[in-house]
Order: sequence, then structure tokens, then C-alpha cells
Amino acid sequence: MRLRPAIAIAALSVVGAASVAAAAPPAKLDMIDFFTGRTHGENTLNQPFVGPTPLIVDSVGRKDGNEFVMIDTVREGKKPVRTRKWVMRESGPNHYKGTLTDATGPVDIAVGGNGAVIRYTMKGGLKIEQVLELQPSGRALKSTVIARKFGMRFATATGTIRKLD
Repeated sequence: MRLRPAIAIAALSVVGAASVAAAAPPAKLDMIDFFTGRTHGENTLNQPFVGPTPLIVDSVGRKDGNEFVMIDTVREGKKPVRTRKWVMRESGPNHYKGTLTDATGPVDIAVGGNGAVIRYTMKGGLKIEQVLELQPSGRALKSTVIARKFGMRFATATGTIRKLD
């Protein structure tokens, strides 16, 4: 009689292990596919002496020949609404280079697996690093932005970008 619970536990262990082994691998991030059409980002910007500020970014992206163009509408707290433009070109496997109206030089995007890292320098010398991580639904990205100046963390923004189309 005492064997039945042990057999049941053993059977559940085998079923559990089989379901883990059969789980699908994480989806790969396709930056162009994700950002083609409309996306909506809701973030919280944290800066010293300012506190948390809502940072909302609505974007529309499209392919234009061998370039990808995206227009952002940015709402940062009580500041006036602004727009910015990204123009990106594939520069190698899983790698993009381009421009951003907020940047003083080139934008670099490295894609790997289910994520990407975006790096550029903004006007005023802020060095930006944004890490994107595709969520299991495939329709959202976790976004973490760190802004540094003189090597020190100046601000952070965390949030989610959702694909609307």
C-alpha cells in the first residue's frame, strides 16, 4: 500500500520532466518585424532630484528600400510633445547601424536571440544603452535604458513596448 504514493510521485516526475523537455525555445527577436507598424511604449524615467516621470513613446515604423524608418512621438512628463526619427540599415548579420535625430553620431544595434542592445550618444554627451528583451507573447519587449555622463549613471528608464499592429 505504501508503494502507490511513491509510484504516483515517480510518474508525475517523469511527466513533468517530459513537458519541460518539450517546451518551445524562446522566440527570436526580429527588430524590423517587431517595429514595422505601430508600437506603444510605457516607461518610467528616473533622474536624480526629479523622481519618477512617465515616458510614453508611440512609434510608426516602415521599410523604405534597404532602410528602416521609424517616427517616434515622445511624451515625457509635462514637457512639450516631441518627435524623433530613426533611420536604420542592416550592416551585417544581426547588426544595424543608422541615425536618430536625438543622437550626435551613429546608432548601433546588436540583435541576439530574444534581445537587442541599442547604443548611441545624445546631444549633451549622454551615452545611451537600451536593452530590449522579447517577452514570451512575442508582442511585447521589456525595455531598460541607462543614460551615462562622464561614466556615471545619470538616468534610467524601464518599461514595456507593445506591438499594436
